Amino acid sequence: MLPKPSLVLQVRLSPEDFSEAQAAEIKRSYMYLAQSLVSELGEDERGEGNLMRLNVRLMKPFWNPAEEGADELWHLSFMPWLANATRNMSTAMHNYNTVLHPIGAGNVTYEWADFDFAPHAILRLKVDDENRIPAAAPKLCDRVRELAAAGAFDEDVALIRIPSRASIAAQEEAFAEELRRYREALAAYEAAEAEMTASADGAEASDVATPAEPAEAEMAAESGGAEVPGEAAGAPSEPVFELDYAVWGLEHADGTVVEFDSRTA
Repeated sequence: MLPKPSLVLQVRLSPEDFSEAQAAEIKRSYMYLAQSLVSELGEDERGEGNLMRLNVRLMKPFWNPAEEGADELWHLSFMPWLANATRNMSTAMHNYNTVLHPIGAGNVTYEWADFDFAPHAILRLKVDDENRIPAAAPKLCDRVRELAAAGAFDEDVALIRIPSRASIAAQEEAFAEELRRYREALAAYEAAEAEMTASADGAEASDVATPAEPAEAEMAAESGGAEVPGEAAGAPSEPVFELDYAVWGLEHADGTVVEFDSRTA
């Protein structure tokens, strides 16, 4: 039987969310999944927001495909385990905010989830609005391993942020513009609907006040009533924001960030 990885959770909280009661509640809530270490974010990390780090370790070669047995271990043991761990962690993170906590502890919203495969790679993935790790996380880990083996990254890359901060900002800006256009289209649609309703009411009032000629009345009856000028298009669909994880930020030890498009690498 192939060995499976071990997991330790390292939870880093902002000063606003950290307390001894909170730490105890997190440890209690996640103990069925893994041992949890809970601490406050350092001053230089507070811009990150709350972090959930999965420290994954395996005392066998698994990262470098060139090492004997690494590919078999990765695909037959590591990847199924990682998919299961990601699913369980996402459920636990989401469910934590759906129950009551003791005094001194409250809900915790995470900004990022780390997959720490040190000394090989550290991935930092954006957590979604429901406090879940993206379901694509195992595939993203697999893609990082594949690209690392192909020599796509510099040796001094300290962290791979997925997606990059710049990509998130660009996507949010594009969505804000899409939302603006939607609101304009919705306002125009509602105005057209109101105009058509007013025209129809006016036409009905005119029919009552001035009886139509027999031939005209017959034609109107056959067509289902008075003709309404113009025809409004269907209501526009409200856009939904879906984060694209394709563009990564390769963050180097010296603070340099390189934008990396995983689709074209």
